[in-house]
Amino acid sequence: MDSPNILFVFADQLRYTALGLNGNPVVRTPHLDGLAADGLVFDQAFSSCPICSPYRGQILTGRYSHANGVVCNEYRMADDQVTIAHALREHGYRTAYIGKLHLNHGPYPEAKRLGFDDMIAYNCTHSYYKVRYFRNEEGPIPMPGYAPQGETDLTLGYIREHRAAQPDQPFCIFLSWGPPHWTGHMGKDGEYADYPQEYATYDPETVDVPENIPPMLRDYAAREIADYYGMVTSLDDCIGRILADLEAQGLAENTIVCFSSDHGDHIGAHGYGKPGCDWMPWKLRASKATPYDESVHIPFIMRYPGKVAAGRRTTAFLNSVDVMPTLLGLAGVPVPGTVQGTDLSHVATGGEDETPDSVYLQILGPGWPDRTAFTGLWRGVRTAEYTYARWQGGKRALYDLARDPGELRNVVGDPAYEQAAEGMEKRLQQWMAATDDPFDTGPRLPQTNMLDLGQQLTSEWGYGVLPPAYAAAIESYHPPGLE
Repeated sequence: MDSPNILFVFADQLRYTALGLNGNPVVRTPHLDGLAADGLVFDQAFSSCPICSPYRGQILTGRYSHANGVVCNEYRMADDQVTIAHALREHGYRTAYIGKLHLNHGPYPEAKRLGFDDMIAYNCTHSYYKVRYFRNEEGPIPMPGYAPQGETDLTLGYIREHRAAQPDQPFCIFLSWGPPHWTGHMGKDGEYADYPQEYATYDPETVDVPENIPPMLRDYAAREIADYYGMVTSLDDCIGRILADLEAQGLAENTIVCFSSDHGDHIGAHGYGKPGCDWMPWKLRASKATPYDESVHIPFIMRYPGKVAAGRRTTAFLNSVDVMPTLLGLAGVPVPGTVQGTDLSHVATGGEDETPDSVYLQILGPGWPDRTAFTGLWRGVRTAEYTYARWQGGKRALYDLARDPGELRNVVGDPAYEQAAEGMEKRLQQWMAATDDPFDTGPRLPQTNMLDLGQQLTSEWGYGVLPPAYAAAIESYHPPGLE
């Protein structure tokens, strides 16, 4: 068989539980449900560093955030990183990245494309009707209409153009959508309402409101969940268009299609709101970047007819750093020696042996709107039984996932869990050693308390230059101590 095409599609801030195929009784995702029925679902997929830019750095390099330089949204990828695009180009692939990049700002001459042949992208905006993108050096170009629909058009157009010019050359496309991430501005209809209103069909009175949302936030969260689901269904229709077009072009049988997300969203779980919720206590405006399931647990679907059996689910752990080596393994491309993730292509093709027993989680550094104050700097481990995390400063948390799926009771200090806590701490230290993460031993910057890894702030942000005052605030802020 010829080298497979690769289409990796991912949403922004879509949590595992917000899809019908993962047991959600309310949200309608028929096309994603169909993709899952035709392929494989990883039920234990996680975002190792559950923030936008670090996730992207991880899936492109197969390296953890302390190793690739992207320690938070405002920091640039180190120059010596080998990306999946570099690896695939060396083996005859045409590569493109389309949509929200959040790793650097256009225009995109070859030196800024992270190894991709084509960059049809923008750095970051969550006003979904006001997107402007660059096509390599050309731009900014206004995106017509709703951004995910426009990005889907660009993707399908790119595939057709490539097929017309080079019908025998395999392609790899990363397609990144902004929704269902909140918009960042509070309109009259809330921060999740920036999507085509034909999808605004969910009733706040009937959506599922998890038990770990505090009583005083439940009505507010229900309204947000209704719009969040509207955005999810809008993306599902885009997936439907993509799958239909691949079928029409005769590409479905030899194309690896993956769907995932960069991290989750609390939407009120554990009392967390968003940075713009200035009526909430400061430390509850995190939205993500915590060890909780709503933040780190992500959907992951893979379809590859003939190689990946249809209608299967696996409990094998898949972390964001595993994406690059797994796709390369399926494509028959050697995995670069720089990669820290695990090639799980054998799991995709039917094996379940020799898989990781856990995933390693991390939050490294302050960023906007100062995660040191919001969520602290922490490392964690997720197993089938427990979520465990330890913060800089000594605070610890342990949750028994079988007895407490909502992660409402921290059992650190409970004598019945003393052995479990010791075991999870030992596993955490093993992960730190295996990944060369100096969380406990490395030098720290005096103002922010983040590790001094030689990381560099990006000089660009949004559609322009990172404001000097903003950069100075990030580097000089001294966080209050965690309780």
